[in-house]
Amino acid sequence: MKPEMIRTQAEKFLESVKQQQRILVTTHVSPDGDAIASLLAAAKMIHLMGSQAICFLDGGIPSHLVFLPGSGEIITSFDNAPENFDAVLAVDAATLERIGDTAKLIQPGQPIINIDHHADNPEYGHLNIIFPEAASTTEILFQIAVTLNLPIDKDLATLLYTGLVTDTGGFRYSNTSARAFQAACDLTQRGANPNQIAEAVFASNTESSIRMLTNALSNLDICHHGQIATMSVDTVEGREEPEDLAEYPLRVRGVVACALFRKKDGKTRVSLRSRGAVSVSDIAHTFGGGGHPNAAGFTVAEEIDTVRPRVIEALRQEVEKSTF
Repeated sequence: MKPEMIRTQAEKFLESVKQQQRILVTTHVSPDGDAIASLLAAAKMIHLMGSQAICFLDGGIPSHLVFLPGSGEIITSFDNAPENFDAVLAVDAATLERIGDTAKLIQPGQPIINIDHHADNPEYGHLNIIFPEAASTTEILFQIAVTLNLPIDKDLATLLYTGLVTDTGGFRYSNTSARAFQAACDLTQRGANPNQIAEAVFASNTESSIRMLTNALSNLDICHHGQIATMSVDTVEGREEPEDLAEYPLRVRGVVACALFRKKDGKTRVSLRSRGAVSVSDIAHTFGGGGHPNAAGFTVAEEIDTVRPRVIEALRQEVEKSTF
């Protein structure tokens, strides 16, 4: 994230926002901490630039993220979907398809601003601000805010910090950089409370989410000389999963790649996680998905028992390629 590149993109973002009066801000379905935090932070920044932001999400807000400032302003029902807006800002969405049915609200030719940190983002926007080296999408927004001298109050600092801490797994993942720590330090000085945010995100699970974790761990299977692990859970409407459920198998010593399988509405959603040089993003691509080298996923219209062997074989090949 070179300063000159950030400045160029920040100025383009400011110019684009100022050209529009009402901007629909959205993010990907099944949102994580960075998605919701980016959505709310971007909306707040748009307001600071003098335009109106309308927050819309296809699906509900995870209960452990409702503490975020402004979360109550997010519209989640298509019955109340906004009809009059001039442009769309999609944050943390690697593809336009990832925003779900929200894409149906976009009119042909309507300007789309795309801010993301996924390396496989195809630049589907009219303005694309993509920095794969960023630890989170909120890190990009933080750099834009600083570059444009936007006032970062406690609420905005809390949002930007939350995206950082969730997408780095509490500053444990390989995407944790010195720049991410510097941003976290700056945001803490501006009012973000690391303890309160960590408690809300990582230590405020519902009883049902912990029971989901118990269910997943009960069918944990480890194979390929202890290097690959899989879990599966039954997705039940109204039950939420812990923020870091998919990566739990990586806590087993020796495991370097894992897959979590969820069945819902006749489809199987698969989350892939890995450590070190073992990359799962290409595997996700082969199944029609995408993501980061160490965190990716996809959804297929197949039974878990059908897709699981294929995923394990793909993981086995990647592990052997990366470790030998």
